Amino acid sequence: MLIAAVLGWRTDVTWTASLPIYLAVAPLSTHLDALSSIFIGLLAVITISISTFSPGYLQHHNQETNWNCYWIELFLFIIGMMGVILAANALSFMIFWETMALSSAFLIVTDLSSYESRKAAFIYLGATRIATALLMTGFLWMHSLCNSWNFAQWHFVAGSTTVPALLILIAFCIKGGIWPFHVWLPYAHPAAPSPVSALMSGVMIKVALYALIRVLVMGGLCSVNLSCLMLALGVISAFWGVLGALMQHDLKTLLAYHSIENVGLILIAISLALISNLLHLPVVAGMCLAAAIFHCVNHGLFKSLLFLGAGTVDTRAHSRDLELLGGLAKSMPWTFLFFVIGSAAICALPPLNGFNSKWLVYQGLVQIAFNSHSLWIAGVAVVCVGLLALVSGMAMYCFTKAIGIAFLGRPRSQRAQHATEGDRGMLTAQALLAICCIFLGVCAPAALAVIQPVCSTAFTNAANLSLVYTIPMGVFALIIALLTIVIYWSWLSDRNGSVKHYITWECGFGSLTKRMQATATGFAENVAYTFAPLWQYHTESNIAGRDRRHFPDDISVEIHASMLLESRVYGPAVQLVRWLGEHVVLLQTGSVHLYLTYFLLTLVALMVIGVLI
Repeated sequence: MLIAAVLGWRTDVTWTASLPIYLAVAPLSTHLDALSSIFIGLLAVITISISTFSPGYLQHHNQETNWNCYWIELFLFIIGMMGVILAANALSFMIFWETMALSSAFLIVTDLSSYESRKAAFIYLGATRIATALLMTGFLWMHSLCNSWNFAQWHFVAGSTTVPALLILIAFCIKGGIWPFHVWLPYAHPAAPSPVSALMSGVMIKVALYALIRVLVMGGLCSVNLSCLMLALGVISAFWGVLGALMQHDLKTLLAYHSIENVGLILIAISLALISNLLHLPVVAGMCLAAAIFHCVNHGLFKSLLFLGAGTVDTRAHSRDLELLGGLAKSMPWTFLFFVIGSAAICALPPLNGFNSKWLVYQGLVQIAFNSHSLWIAGVAVVCVGLLALVSGMAMYCFTKAIGIAFLGRPRSQRAQHATEGDRGMLTAQALLAICCIFLGVCAPAALAVIQPVCSTAFTNAANLSLVYTIPMGVFALIIALLTIVIYWSWLSDRNGSVKHYITWECGFGSLTKRMQATATGFAENVAYTFAPLWQYHTESNIAGRDRRHFPDDISVEIHASMLLESRVYGPAVQLVRWLGEHVVLLQTGSVHLYLTYFLLTLVALMVIGVLI
């Protein structure tokens, strides 16, 4: 795959299967170019890392996981994603799209004995079925308009292509986990094995965004309404994802919500590219498209790193609940280091890779605000800058909670107290991704040079991206490295010298205990109460005892929170479907005569409709 990525960046390669390999009305066809080579390279790097990580991880899940099924399904999953990236026509795309969807569903339900895994797989399958139906409808519509199955011959310029473009957009948003179609994602990632979660979050949801770029952006979409819709969905998704992450105690669920946040950021960059093109700002359009592609790669790397770190914690501390962890930095120092690198990258802290792509998004918004001749567009751009700043601040707040509660302080349970470091394969996989995060952070101009051909193909007159990006990240990284060495040397000097020990102020209660530490719930409580209406957040306290005011015998607090969409929209919709199913089943009586009557009534109804139309 890495060789294919290098070849595709330098030249376009098209392959079409000859007879008898034929998909009814179109041949099986693939196309490798600069855009697909970037995502093939991302898939290759993450595949190598999870293949290195999986053996050590699966040793701790022998009772729940069938090794043979796992590797076969993983192979099909990777083939499906690679086929989607390389597909040159709609029918080839759908074949590999379904391979990717079904194999990933089987990987989610690897542990068949778990009710949560089965539930997550059903929710995920429901989402993918809806996405497939919308996608196939949009593809059929575009075939009727363009008289071709090839993506290269599809153009979304005419007004008649707006509705099929909308259907295709919604399908890709469902698969990518964009709000409000994100509900499957917080269920699927915690239920799946951690290597699968890394591959799904790192590559699969990016494949949906790649397809959006391939079909709509490369197809010349020029609909103002759809571009603004993308921007609105991206902004809401980014905010909703980071807010949901702050509310979580499960480490993998927390990371799943951050995937929603980051795909929202990518969709914002794609929408800004389309809007800039409509405003006749090709330089800004190329910069925003580069930001979208670059953040796809960056998020794939650091989110896979974080999921592998969460998997290491799960296997060694036997828990992902932040309330049961703590003190893991001492027993798992390498995992702690890699998790900190991934957290700093996802929080867009320089000199790591997450900063570079977010910086390009900010640049695009500022350029639109200054160069657009519409006061309304400039105002929207300024508001988006403020919202992205809020999302970035909340992301730092969330990962401060994750690192501080899970790795620092004292162990909160026996599991955390007896945790050990991951094996060599697990650490090697994390080290590979951490090095990639650092490399892409320091060598951002080189990475943008790889993305440059894609932007030049999508938007004519796009400027050289290496000239647009002017921050000397190499010098910045060198300064940080020198400061780190100085601080570490000072710490060693103090450690080898005379050290005085003091008793920490403990409020008169004696030695400090784990109960005196901040909890994940308490850490996020202020933000939770601020946005309580969105998450229906509230607490119920119970204080018992004869003199409960002064000397209570028992104190308990229950926290209740649920997604507003899930409780008010999706929940009632599911109940409606169940009610319809219970009543429709009454039509199935087993009588052949009644079934023939149904057929007759249906034919009569169709004839009447045909006459009226």
